[in-house]
Amino acid sequence: MKPGDVVHLNWSPQSGNEMAHKHYGVVLSVEVFNKHLPRIVVAPITSKAHAEFGPLRVPVQTLKKKLKGFICLDHIRSLDPAARGVELTKDELTLDCRTQCKTVIKKIFGV
Repeated sequence: MKPGDVVHLNWSPQSGNEMAHKHYGVVLSVEVFNKHLPRIVVAPITSKAHAEFGPLRVPVQTLKKKLKGFICLDHIRSLDPAARGVELTKDELTLDCRTQCKTVIKKIFGV
């Protein structure tokens, strides 16, 4: 798996207002991280924009243009792909969408 890959997984168990159940997500962690560690960093995708989250929700743009929604960069999680039943789809984010996500992540973490 590489950054920008779209995956389908079970986000449960969750806590508080974290996303739960089966949803799509976007891989954020780099291939070397994903290959050598038993976890990946993923942001879930939701169908709702939620204006109060402003720039933390990036509109999904994929190469196949079949997936609609918003990438929830306010819900980034590191998780075990085997335990969460991660399924790699045959779709990925466009370069423009990946760039938008990177810009927001840099602002969130101050890097």
